Amino acid sequence: MGRLILLVAVGIFAWLALQKFKATPPPQRRKLILQWTLIALALAAVVLAISGRLHWVGAAIAVVLPLANRAWRLFGRHLPWIAPLIAKRAQAKQQKQQTEQQERGEQGRQPPRQPPLTVEEARQILSVSANASREDIIGAHRRLIQKFHPDRGGNDYLASRINAAKELLLKQFSD
Repeated sequence: MGRLILLVAVGIFAWLALQKFKATPPPQRRKLILQWTLIALALAAVVLAISGRLHWVGAAIAVVLPLANRAWRLFGRHLPWIAPLIAKRAQAKQQKQQTEQQERGEQGRQPPRQPPLTVEEARQILSVSANASREDIIGAHRRLIQKFHPDRGGNDYLASRINAAKELLLKQFSD
């Protein structure tokens, strides 16, 4: 009977963890996996200590791990001297990732910086005349961005040039 209750509890725990995992955005999933793993280890240690298969000190240590994780985050927010240390570590990690990307050549996916658009180039991109109205510019932008938006098979470079052309031409009406 005890094993059946334990099995049901493990099933409920797994279902809750899966629901929480599905609802979490991908960048935060790694942290969530660590949290739930620590909680699962703590629960397993408590069950083993109750059944007599683990010394109570081991169970106490396992229970303290998730609490220590939360306490560390809490103190990190409230102690001002910890925040710069965490920021330095994050910055160093980001720089390391950038250098690794450059070494692997992944940086080539981003288009090189282009010189700023001239008014004539912006008109050519949007295919509007020199005396086009504000509505003509917005309509031309809308038609082009629907064709070349990255979500619809276009790419970031074309979409950025179309947006830049629209902004440049609309500045003339606000001046």
